[in-house]
Amino acid sequence: MNYLDNYLELIKHSSSSLSESVATTSLAVWEKIESLFDYRSHLTGLLIGNVQSGKTAQVLGILSKLADKDFEIFIILTSDNVLLQRQTTERAKSSLATFNVYSETEDVAFLSGGIAKPTAIVLKKNSNVLRKWRNLFSSSGYCQGRPIVIIDDEADAASLNTLVNRNKVSTINSHLAELKILASSSLYIQVTATPQSIVLQSNISGWKPSFIHYFEPGKDYIGGSFIYSQPKSFCVEFTDENELDSLKNDDVFIAEGLRKSLCSFLVVCAHSFLNKIDTCNFLVHPSVRIVDHQDFSRALGEHLNLLLLCASDELGKESIISELKDQWVNLQKTKPDIQNFEDICDIVISLLEQEKINVIILNSTTPFDIDYNIGYNIIVGGNSLGRGVTFPKLQTVYYCRKSKTPQADTFWQHSRIFGYDRDKGLIRIFLPPSLFNLFSELNVSNRLLIDQILNSKSDSIQLIYPDGVKPTRSNVLDKRALNLITGGVNFFSSNPRQDNEYVIDKLIIDYDEKIDYHVVNSNKILELLQYLGDENNEDWDSNKFKNAVFALALKRPNTKYALIIRKGREISRGTGTLLSPTDRKIGYNLSDYVILTIYKVTGSIDKGWKGRPFYLPNIKLPSGTYIYDTIDI
Repeated sequence: MNYLDNYLELIKHSSSSLSESVATTSLAVWEKIESLFDYRSHLTGLLIGNVQSGKTAQVLGILSKLADKDFEIFIILTSDNVLLQRQTTERAKSSLATFNVYSETEDVAFLSGGIAKPTAIVLKKNSNVLRKWRNLFSSSGYCQGRPIVIIDDEADAASLNTLVNRNKVSTINSHLAELKILASSSLYIQVTATPQSIVLQSNISGWKPSFIHYFEPGKDYIGGSFIYSQPKSFCVEFTDENELDSLKNDDVFIAEGLRKSLCSFLVVCAHSFLNKIDTCNFLVHPSVRIVDHQDFSRALGEHLNLLLLCASDELGKESIISELKDQWVNLQKTKPDIQNFEDICDIVISLLEQEKINVIILNSTTPFDIDYNIGYNIIVGGNSLGRGVTFPKLQTVYYCRKSKTPQADTFWQHSRIFGYDRDKGLIRIFLPPSLFNLFSELNVSNRLLIDQILNSKSDSIQLIYPDGVKPTRSNVLDKRALNLITGGVNFFSSNPRQDNEYVIDKLIIDYDEKIDYHVVNSNKILELLQYLGDENNEDWDSNKFKNAVFALALKRPNTKYALIIRKGREISRGTGTLLSPTDRKIGYNLSDYVILTIYKVTGSIDKGWKGRPFYLPNIKLPSGTYIYDTIDI
């Protein structure tokens, strides 16, 4: 039986482009596994997609491909969320009709069913659940002589060792490690849209992937490059920087940006109703605090009541019409065929009168039976609006959550506006300029990461962020292996190569050493870095700096580059950064440049060198730049 063909035929009915994408991804991932997996050890890989770009469909395709290659036992891990685990189980059962698929509560059926055909179990990353199923697998004997395949969805969220810097192992991470060794060999496939913490794992952690595969989203996907483009996309509406604070002021009933976003949503709801679309969602993400969710929910509910009250008298109705008209005009610019305003206005009032606009709080206090898959819903929450949660027909977002030191992976997971089933012309996201700038930076960094995955080896990936942004939480990164290249700091080699005089002389023949500095392009810096570095590649790894310059050239095309050349230097070995006060001052004044300084040293034996001239390097990246990668330990 060809399991992948069956699965592709199933999803082809809903989307032929998705079917083609899944087929391509499944084959590419299998080719990487086939070249690395020896059926005697444990192989870890990483599958990266975009936020809400259809990762589950891709995962089920890979799983089907592996079943065609005679793998029989699969564990699918979800976040520790009952609703999400249930949704994933139902999706797997409906999509993998030729498999035995079990929920975490179906242990009796699993033990009695045997492994007559490919078997998949969907488990939450929960201590009790993982311990129970580890024991079930161990006692069943099903893993003897069979490799086990573990698919870890949102693998960067709860799976990594949060105690790595205390020489301990966190509970969930320990359970997952034990699952891997249930069989003599295993495939562990990490899945995420935010791989920063996984990419920065140390080589000895056991969780650094041996291969990485990125799959492109479908052609109808709406993602970061559309929402957070520069210059600003039409769908972005700026709000005041301090609306969260203003809501707490008793004198302010509802903040202006929130009021506008609500009116925009009401117009879209009315348009949807007139087009017989029975679902439309509006996400309000104010902060992580439950009390803020309650305050925003209350303010929205009160304003909906006020709108209904105003609709009952002529003066009040004029006010409503004016606010709705402003948003209708704004939406009409990008949705020319939006329903006419008079009909929109009548339907908005009708929806309010019939109480068809629902305000839902979604956080840790929310009952599991809340359904936002149908109806016209305003969903208010914090962390529950992130990882793994999909909101259909999400057209409007209000976002004002801030952090003093934002983490790139956490914030990017809040991009629930991304997806396939949105009406592009009616999308609006309301947020302050500072958050728009942050998300724009994260989008560029995310694109750079993907470019590196597509064009580099997995062990040479670097993450680049501006000052104040961290790639991920620090408690899952081994500090001994984390390598941080900080802009504004001079890096030099204490054990430099001494074989580069001839080739570098030729490369700089057109540059006058008497000039303070030469403005060059990134290609010239990269060309020179090939012949500079440390003899043992220890304290001045030229590849790391080449990757950093390449990353800056991609992420920040306007980055400037300077080359400082000095010759005939009598410098002793081990004398610090080696820069003269004059050259150090030049570097200080060029704080936004990549500066490569090369000194041609006489290389005298009595100075500690080998007796022949060579070029000694010093490099400084632009101030405010932070580039992360790992070193071997």
